[in-house]
Amino acid sequence: GWQENLEEAAAWDPEHISAYSLILEPGTPFSAMYEEGKFPPLPDEDADREMYHYTGSFLAGHGYRQYEISNYAKPGRECRHNIGYWTGHPYLGFGIGAASYMEGTRFSNVTDLNTYLSELESERCCFIHTELHQLSPEEQMEEFMFLGLRMTEGVRFRDFENRFHKKMYDVYGVTLKKHIGQGLLETTEDGVRLTERGTDVSNYVLADYLL
Repeated sequence: GWQENLEEAAAWDPEHISAYSLILEPGTPFSAMYEEGKFPPLPDEDADREMYHYTGSFLAGHGYRQYEISNYAKPGRECRHNIGYWTGHPYLGFGIGAASYMEGTRFSNVTDLNTYLSELESERCCFIHTELHQLSPEEQMEEFMFLGLRMTEGVRFRDFENRFHKKMYDVYGVTLKKHIGQGLLETTEDGVRLTERGTDVSNYVLADYLL
């Protein structure tokens, strides 16, 4: 069924394809319906990995380059919006429940419609904050690593040093050497990136960069 889905998608020749494994979040209606047996069983871990590798191979054969763990694009058509998230670029979200990231601070608007409308009318402002978190330097380094390593090109030593005025190996040397030794990361001309094996266990790898 997944192969047929990919064939159908590629036949439309879109510029970009995102292909994520389905995760059922506990406490959601979808998860409850699944537990009630209303949907077929999800693939086990081995089948999921087989589907993932097939996806990359199939899409590569149709002119798509994998530029992130779950994203594929025709040359030059990578999603600038998502790349901004993974590389720490600032962004502003407008409207109810919207999230933003500016100058190392994350904040979100309220999610209740009535509250949003009443405060919007009184303040005449589009940012009605409910959550505001100033990321520490350590948290910013963590995000640089575990988001940046999602990219198939990986992270660059120079970018890390320019942003944090520290060398990546001075902060993460032990972890980097461990993952390289395990065959989960490999060095590039100017940085490090996940290997194919590392991509298969990316959650394990990326969690190790939380200080």
